[in-house]
Amino acid sequence: MKYKIANIKNHVVKLRDFLLDIIFPIECLGCEKEKNWLCEDCFKKLEYNHNQYCLNCKTANNFGEICNNCKNNFDIEGILIAGNYQDKLLSKLIKTFKYHFIKNLSQPLGKFLSQFLFLQITKENSFKKPNIFSDFKNVLIIPVPLHKKRRSWRGFNQSEELAKIIAEKFDVKTSTNLKRIKYKKPQMRLKKSQRKKNIKNCYIWEGDDLNEKNILLIDDVTTTGSTLNECAKILKENGANEVWGLVVANG
Repeated sequence: MKYKIANIKNHVVKLRDFLLDIIFPIECLGCEKEKNWLCEDCFKKLEYNHNQYCLNCKTANNFGEICNNCKNNFDIEGILIAGNYQDKLLSKLIKTFKYHFIKNLSQPLGKFLSQFLFLQITKENSFKKPNIFSDFKNVLIIPVPLHKKRRSWRGFNQSEELAKIIAEKFDVKTSTNLKRIKYKKPQMRLKKSQRKKNIKNCYIWEGDDLNEKNILLIDDVTTTGSTLNECAKILKENGANEVWGLVVANG
């Protein structure tokens, strides 16, 4: 019975992908050239966010640290934001990736995120650099998980696809043992004051003790940081040392 259900699901996914290829033929989302979702020329037009800040109060800093005035309300150390969601091309890439189920868009977005991270870890002002960006030997990359219902609907976890690319690029281990166990309203539909409550107790850790590892949490978009912070809380309860977020854009 399980085999039959799995077979049906595979056929449905193939049919969906076939229809998507018809509705959304493969062409650059920037200039509409055929063959690639983003051509090299348009990729070069994407701009990195050179101005990092405390996500809570917007105080400027070097690595997206949660500032001293705000850190008592956060479990996460900071969140690095690679690009600007107001950039029309970057926003289009993210939306098409997530809501039109174009899994292959993980490649240009993963490349964009990887290059941004490289710029961060090679900054000259290394004396101010957090330990996690100075030495990747004790780092574990973890994608923000989706609930199984949403993952089934989408066909993949966009954060996991990005995490794979970054882990390979920097030769860092990755884990998917952080699980989402509650299905709730999408954060983007809620007001800032509702997001922290909505995401509470939605995650569990199903792996071994993290044994003081530093964690780099990967997601596509963050707005208030509530999701990343809740994940950081769970990871620290299970032995993590520092937890940092790395996202494509701030929504």
